[in-house]
Amino acid sequence: MNKLKLMTMLVAFTVNTSAMAFATNDDRIDDYLNTLTTASIDDKEEMLNRLQWSGLTDARLYDDIENRVKSQYLERNLDKKQLNLVSYQVRALGYSGNEKYRATITLVSNSAASSKLKRHAKKAKADLNNFIAWNKLVADSTLEVEGKSAEVTTYMKMLNVNDFFVQRLAARAIYHENKTDTDLLDLAAEKLKILYLKAELSGEWQDTAAWLCKAIGQSGEQKYIKFLVEVNDKTPYNKIRKYAKKYMR
Repeated sequence: MNKLKLMTMLVAFTVNTSAMAFATNDDRIDDYLNTLTTASIDDKEEMLNRLQWSGLTDARLYDDIENRVKSQYLERNLDKKQLNLVSYQVRALGYSGNEKYRATITLVSNSAASSKLKRHAKKAKADLNNFIAWNKLVADSTLEVEGKSAEVTTYMKMLNVNDFFVQRLAARAIYHENKTDTDLLDLAAEKLKILYLKAELSGEWQDTAAWLCKAIGQSGEQKYIKFLVEVNDKTPYNKIRKYAKKYMR
């Protein structure tokens, strides 16, 4: 997928959905299913990409996506836009973290008419193994969250998981969706506070810390900007300093 296209999609998606909040995951799923049925191809792709950090595993959503993949993966005459959409759909099956979709992902990786679709199915197969573990960590989170939207609740639970990739997904969600919930941002800042001075921080955790800088910095709130100034001044890690400096502005 073209990096510039993905960035453009994420910016557009932020504009279109930043004000949306769903009380429950069922509400989220209803909206996503409606998007799959009625929205433009670009909007469908944006929603499918967002499933990376949704924490959703519900078959009510992914069965619909699976059926769409099954109905098209053998077609040889898909135009470029249609092929891109099916690629997003098969990748989404990987984000489900649901073992029941392994057979379909494997089928597509072995038998799809398009080499591009086969390639994305192989990536989805690798994703599936990871998301099975990551989604379970989120589901098992003991963090109590009350009075928040389903999305904010999910992102807070993700931040509470001691895994660099799960926290990074949460930070990406906060950043791309311009989330400004104070409790969510406070938790992201708390996680950054643990990382930015930590000795011998791995490259993976440095990358997560950089995304946390972006997550709190996008809010424009002065207390987070002040904290990023401190991070910029004191962190020994160039990557973290780079993003603290960029987003403290």
